[in-house]
Amino acid sequence: MKKYDYILAGGGCAGLSLVYHLLESSLKDSQILIIDPSQGEIPNKTWCYWSKEALPIHPQSARFSWNSFYLKDANQQLTKPLEELSYHHLNSHDFYAHVLEKIRQFPNVHFLKEEVVSLSPADTGVQVTTNLSGTFNASYVFDSRVESGPSNQSILNQIFIGIRIKVSEPLFDPKKWGLMDFETRPSNGFDFIYTLPFSNHEALIEYTAYTTEERSEESLLQELQEFLRLKYGPIAYDIQFQESGKIPMSTRNFFSSVSPRHIPIGTAAGWTKPSTGYTFAPIQENCNALVASLEKGELTRLHFPRKNRFVFYDNILLTIAHRWPKRLPSLFLNLFSSSRPELVFRFLSEKTTFSEEIRLLSGLKFGIFLKGLLRYGSY
Repeated sequence: MKKYDYILAGGGCAGLSLVYHLLESSLKDSQILIIDPSQGEIPNKTWCYWSKEALPIHPQSARFSWNSFYLKDANQQLTKPLEELSYHHLNSHDFYAHVLEKIRQFPNVHFLKEEVVSLSPADTGVQVTTNLSGTFNASYVFDSRVESGPSNQSILNQIFIGIRIKVSEPLFDPKKWGLMDFETRPSNGFDFIYTLPFSNHEALIEYTAYTTEERSEESLLQELQEFLRLKYGPIAYDIQFQESGKIPMSTRNFFSSVSPRHIPIGTAAGWTKPSTGYTFAPIQENCNALVASLEKGELTRLHFPRKNRFVFYDNILLTIAHRWPKRLPSLFLNLFSSSRPELVFRFLSEKTTFSEEIRLLSGLKFGIFLKGLLRYGSY
């Protein structure tokens, strides 16, 4: 039976990021196996994050960033500078090409295009069974596969569709990105438009909704096309890229570990911020910390639970999103208008101190938060 030091169950962003960080460490000669039934199929995805500088895993040739942003509703547009931060964009195809090129330099990293069907404890490791090639042993298994919650659990999802369009006339301002534009058609939920302008003539525009309902890709695209028509008129555009997705917005943990050496990563580990859907930066930070723990042999430091107060903040916001979604636009406008953006983004990254959080929250209108607290639940 073939034995590996590390087996990755899933070769998406989290799995490949972990392998990248392993290959940057003293563990670079370890025997590594990546098992994924979709291996070789690169999904259309966009990842963004805020930081002072681009992350090391972000390829130099694929860097694009902005230093200011806006939020907009029917009555106002709030434009803010990011000060010391930048908002970075990375396309999944550039990310995969960069990481896979690095992996090709290491013959000790192997791929298997199959499905993991079972995991079980095995002496000092984990036994992995696939649907075709049988069984393998690993000292550690890192699992990025997302398990579904109970069928009766009503999970709020962030669903979205985006198209990168190119137009002949100069419609966009490439100096700032649109974090949230609430000038969508009237709805019963919470939805907005997100815009990343790459030039005066080209931008990625996404329609996003927080909902418990199933929405077809076709209906989401219709909403996006209607927004473009209402905002810019009957313009002609070429679609350069299209993506869609669904991000679960839940603070609950549905991952079932079979062994202390079976470690969740990515969304499966709760690395996706439930209230916003941002994942890329936490993946890089946690993968880096995980590899550091492996180098030191610290088995008990391979999990990174969130601080309870940030889970509490997220559940307040999710309570509002479930019960009073139409109050969210004014909430977000209030949040960014009452505090420095750098503080808000550090808060959203869960990097603030408790005293900073008190200062940030004290500037908000408390009515909707008190309602959320009175109807508080775990989502």
